[in-house]
Amino acid sequence: MRDLIRRLRHDDRAATAVEYAIIAAIVGVSLIGALVFFREELVNLFRRIAAALGGN
Repeated sequence: MRDLIRRLRHDDRAATAVEYAIIAAIVGVSLIGALVFFREELVNLFRRIAAALGGN
């Protein structure tokens, strides 16, 4: 058990995985925030595109 704890304490892979997870979470939250903030503009943009392509 001591050997396992000693190996895990010196293993940097877990720290790197946590750092990547934090970065991914920040990017995800930022994207969701941007979509919420620009919701109306995006809806209008897609409506204009659909109208230009002959949609409703």
